[in-house]
Amino acid sequence: MTVAELMAIPHLGLQLIAGAAGADNVVRWTHTSELEDPGPWFEGGELLIVNGFGIPQTPSRQIEYLHRLAEHRLAGIVVSVRAPVLTDELLRAANQASFPILRIPRQVPFIELSYIVANANERASRDRLARHVGIYDTLRLRNTAENNVQAMYEQLEKVSGYRLALVTPAMSPLLVDWPWVPTDFELDLSDELQVVNGGYVVPLFVGRRVTAYLIAQEHVDSVPEGLTVLQHISTLAALDAVDVQRRREAEHRQNSTTLASALEQSQPTEALEARFANAGIEPEQGFRLLAFESRSSNDDFEIAIRDWLYDRARSHLMTSQGALVAVVACGDNVIWQLASDTGAKVGVSGMSTEVQDVMKLHRQAMWALTLTSQESENCVAFAEDHHTLTPWLNSDRNQIETLSVDTLRPVLEYDEAEGTELLHTLRLYFHNQGQLRATAAQLYIHEHTLRYRLKRITELTGRNLKSYRDAFELWLAVETSSTTLH
Repeated sequence: MTVAELMAIPHLGLQLIAGAAGADNVVRWTHTSELEDPGPWFEGGELLIVNGFGIPQTPSRQIEYLHRLAEHRLAGIVVSVRAPVLTDELLRAANQASFPILRIPRQVPFIELSYIVANANERASRDRLARHVGIYDTLRLRNTAENNVQAMYEQLEKVSGYRLALVTPAMSPLLVDWPWVPTDFELDLSDELQVVNGGYVVPLFVGRRVTAYLIAQEHVDSVPEGLTVLQHISTLAALDAVDVQRRREAEHRQNSTTLASALEQSQPTEALEARFANAGIEPEQGFRLLAFESRSSNDDFEIAIRDWLYDRARSHLMTSQGALVAVVACGDNVIWQLASDTGAKVGVSGMSTEVQDVMKLHRQAMWALTLTSQESENCVAFAEDHHTLTPWLNSDRNQIETLSVDTLRPVLEYDEAEGTELLHTLRLYFHNQGQLRATAAQLYIHEHTLRYRLKRITELTGRNLKSYRDAFELWLAVETSSTTLH
């Protein structure tokens, strides 16, 4: 039954006062509510009958009231003569939205209008029940040996009258066998049901987390069956979301073992390269190691990072080694987006094409992660941006010793040419924790002379001893030179 057919029943005396363009709206049921926002209690197609206690007084709030009803796809609203004055602004808004507003005479009880609609829709109600049963009948398609996902969702679309999409929070298909995703659709990552233009978005929970969304858009050539049908479908879709999480967890554990083996160097390089390739990481194309720290108390932090990468089809290996770490192949912009979306601090190693470099990359990423604590406004630190220290985080002892000699070369050459003891002075300065008086006494020189020597070291090396970073690098060079030069 349509709004126009109800209006044509003489003894009801319904008067259309706005929204005539919506007179062909189908009335599936009637509902009474005096709430100012009754929308969440509807599934679409209802005719709302009110005395008007919930209708606001002011034009702006009346328009908001109307838009909320129209958003939930009600067939229209019937108001009693007791309702507050319906403003001209409200009536214009109803005309623009093609949303029927009818007035019911005082002598007509609401229940009579409800009986008429119920009797007219009795057959439709039986058909709806049959469709609800048909939804669960599609489980046989899911439980067959072929597990025909495409056939199941095609049947669900036919039963529901909606075009269905099952998507990740990144708006990518959750299932390979059901890849349709609506175009020009902006997904709101909410954990509540959303009414959108032309349909609904139903969040799918696995445990306490929303891991996917069911998007239902009305078919042009179909009659949508409403929210109740979609809630039944979402129950089936949630089973697929659970299966996806199970597969991800199994693969996550396998990849964790692979990365742990690489960090411990417990397998031959060839075997590790094969396992990297099986996980989608091609070493020769370059990869990085990321170290993560949560910026909030998130119990599911590791799962959040894992799912973010999976949702965007980013191949990775992940494990916990002093911190949550992952091997990935991606650009800087992806890392920044990952940090922003998950609330993570990220330390980023340099790039490598050799699996045997994983231990070195781990040290670089862990060191870079410490830099994010020094800069509260910066949640990502790249080791390569701090090039003066990054080479020290190398596993090759010979390379570190060579780096030590190169760092101290200006001091060594000056000592040899001038007959001074700048290197010995620097070593004692560090040994005495930078205390000038103790160092000067041990060298049998005045503090002014010591300051002059330290200034000369700064000029020769280009490193400022008052900078923690520069002093740390000189300390590493001196410590390494203890075995290299003596």
